[in-house]
Amino acid sequence: TANTGLNALRVVLEGAGHSLAGENLVIVVETLSVLSGGDYFHNGSDNNIDRSTKAWANASAIAFQNLKLIVDDFLEPQSADDELRPKSFSAREAILDCCVSFGKSQHDINTSLTSIGMLWSLADQDSTPGTLDLVLSKLTCLALDNRAEVRNCSVNTLFSCVVGLGDQFSNDQWEKCLNKTILFGIMKHMSSAMNGTNDDSLKQNESNESQRYKVSVHHSRDSASKQWSTTLVLALRGLERVLRLFFCRLLRKSIEVSQHSNQHREVWLTATWNEILRMSFDCVCISGERETLDLRLAGVELITLCSQVSCKAGIGAATNTARVGTNMEVVGGALRSVR
Repeated sequence: TANTGLNALRVVLEGAGHSLAGENLVIVVETLSVLSGGDYFHNGSDNNIDRSTKAWANASAIAFQNLKLIVDDFLEPQSADDELRPKSFSAREAILDCCVSFGKSQHDINTSLTSIGMLWSLADQDSTPGTLDLVLSKLTCLALDNRAEVRNCSVNTLFSCVVGLGDQFSNDQWEKCLNKTILFGIMKHMSSAMNGTNDDSLKQNESNESQRYKVSVHHSRDSASKQWSTTLVLALRGLERVLRLFFCRLLRKSIEVSQHSNQHREVWLTATWNEILRMSFDCVCISGERETLDLRLAGVELITLCSQVSCKAGIGAATNTARVGTNMEVVGGALRSVR
């Protein structure tokens, strides 16, 4: 059975896992991906087997233990040694795909959350541009999961990864990160998903108009729309962290690249900045009552931050303590000192 084979694989890994590399590593990791029960990985003729059922839950748990053993014990020396580093792109991508597959698995929410943390660990161990781009794309995929816990964890991990490793990003990486990953990769899809759930709720309410008794939905109800709104709030907060730390560097780098470019193309940050302001303004103007209050407030705070970081004095001026005069009163419409 699958459980027996996976237990035997664990014994082999514990004894000789240090020699696992190259094509053999790809085969083992892809096999574990198939047994994850997630819908991210597909393997030819095995597509007719549904491993997302409860009967495969135990096999998925054992498979994840094997993956965790590989990542924790046998990939750690790679950053220091480089002799055991998977040099092929397929091996590196197979490991990341396996993490995503377990992240999308419906068997155990804790397994999904742990696999998201493993993506960050892999990016930390091997922070080459290729690996970072792959990790961010995988986190983007998980950030649109149908489970709120997985979405929120993925969003927080994505922005923590960007903030922690942003110093190593090139100008092209920043352009791809902000435009394709953050703005159009997750935030636009989250907004569409939230609006879609709102439309479904509206249609359901309209279909019930003919009923004699109406049911009021309290704002504290954890609806699908509210869950998507919460995830979008986390994305807005994360974008605030990125802009607060890296805006000046982004502006300087993008201008330098534009000036030294033979084509003298427009600074990409300008279009990105307009899109950030537009998306923030859309969040502020979104309809709804207390269910969307946090989202509207997050939009206001992001617009305020954009105004602060882009002003001449910079963000530092906004953090200075304001001095309030004392012994003052208004006399005849004018502010005068009282002695």
